Amino acid sequence: MKNKNLITTVSGLISFKGLKSLEHSIDPYTRMSLGLIAALGLSISNNQINKSIGVGIGIASFLQLLEFKKGGRIIRNLSNSKIFVLDENCGVKEILPGQIPSNSIDGLTIKGMNGVFKVSDGIYIELEKDNRIIYSIGVGKLLNQSLRFGGFKSKQWVDQQTDLRWKEIYSKSV
Repeated sequence: MKNKNLITTVSGLISFKGLKSLEHSIDPYTRMSLGLIAALGLSISNNQINKSIGVGIGIASFLQLLEFKKGGRIIRNLSNSKIFVLDENCGVKEILPGQIPSNSIDGLTIKGMNGVFKVSDGIYIELEKDNRIIYSIGVGKLLNQSLRFGGFKSKQWVDQQTDLRWKEIYSKSV
């Protein structure tokens, strides 16, 4: 019993550290999913050591849910334009070309976009040189656009929002 708990704990710690090392390139939804798939595969084994390792990986995978609290993030900014972000704590804030905000964001815009880009919690995006907004590796795009109703939003959507910060950031896009 003691040996099984030790294996589970060590497996969980190593798995958590390994999954966490991917945080600057892969969104937490994908990290959690990959870990859970590995955990499931090991947990159905007849070997008790593999089961214990699987449980440790499963626990580490669920701990990736803590990343959702950090909100949406820009993980790479190659844009040569000023970007305006809706910072969760500070309201609308300008970031310079190449700058990556340290806080989480709810959305962003670029002059000339004529809209805003809503970024859900746990979603990571990258800004390209041509100002294209792309999702990091993983299932973030599917979740942001299909399940969380994020992505590009027009003036019509902005006008329906009760949070006036969306109107403020939209004004920077025209």
